[in-house]
Amino acid sequence: MAALSERLVVPPRFARWWAAKTPNERRAIAAVGLLVAATLGWLVLWQPVQQDLAALRAAVPAERAALAEGERMAGEIAGLARATPLPPAPEPQAAIERILGERGLRGGTTQVDWREGRARIAIDATRFDTLVAALDALQRDARLRIVEATLTARVEPGTVRAELVVAR
Repeated sequence: MAALSERLVVPPRFARWWAAKTPNERRAIAAVGLLVAATLGWLVLWQPVQQDLAALRAAVPAERAALAEGERMAGEIAGLARATPLPPAPEPQAAIERILGERGLRGGTTQVDWREGRARIAIDATRFDTLVAALDALQRDARLRIVEATLTARVEPGTVRAELVVAR
């Protein structure tokens, strides 16, 4: 113990206590300490690791199924990407006129002005849901996207005045 206490910083009280023990007592104390350390290691490290491994092994079939589904979806997406391209977009002015007419927005209060690759559309009064449906059709069918929008609430509930700028 003298060689050990010279290399380690051991409190003097413990060093005196240890020195007072016989070699058999020291071996017994060391064995009990080793047993306590092994038990703590088993409880703190080994058991949680084994429980985690069991949980991971139980989850493997579900994870494999999810992976197979993801790979199937990736293949489907790749197939869709190789699909035929969309047909060319129609003439923007004609498409705007057609879509506004289909949605009932092409009245005397609607103005469409086409300049510099952009269409300025002013709709005096329309229901908001009708406007949203028309904008969706403009994007989907004519491939025109909103660049600017000003919506002003009207007195009638759910009705707006819309000033829009759309472009490709």
